[in-house]
Amino acid sequence: MQFLMDQWMAIVVSAVLVFIASFLTHMVLPLHKGEFKKLVDEDGVMNTVSTVSPGLYMFPCVNNASEMNSPEFKAKVEKVPNGLLVVWPGGVNMGQNLGLTLLFYLVVGVFVAYIGTHAIPESAAYLTKFRLCGAVAFCAHGLGWMSFFIWYRYGKFWPNFVDSLIYALVTAGTFAWLWK
Repeated sequence: MQFLMDQWMAIVVSAVLVFIASFLTHMVLPLHKGEFKKLVDEDGVMNTVSTVSPGLYMFPCVNNASEMNSPEFKAKVEKVPNGLLVVWPGGVNMGQNLGLTLLFYLVVGVFVAYIGTHAIPESAAYLTKFRLCGAVAFCAHGLGWMSFFIWYRYGKFWPNFVDSLIYALVTAGTFAWLWK
């Protein structure tokens, strides 16, 4: 746990800077504009969905694997639309979500510090620290969402990739700068 004592400043500063970068990429830059679309009959859909308990739904969906080969299911799959539906239990708690996002960035920093402590020699140059810390940070920010994207085709690839790259570069620069 000595690495936490040595790298606490880099962990905290990188988390705060990535949090600010996240705000900028989502609220200032046009990367995520048009990511969400309004439903044509939003009120009708909301009335229909109001009877569903909170959860993640897929449509069409089967109850077990054997139903996937049925002609009825195959016919449903050929029809449009197919998709996912996320139903939340209530409104979005922005404060809680922002707090959890910052916590996630802190956890990423802890892993960057842990791996860096074991992989970066004491006499390493700035660029060596930058490369290793950046690679670890990109793994955390940039690889986790990709399998969800591949399977469920949710979101836009390039804006999320650019976000991940920016967060990794901010983390790398912060750790290389404040490394003890």
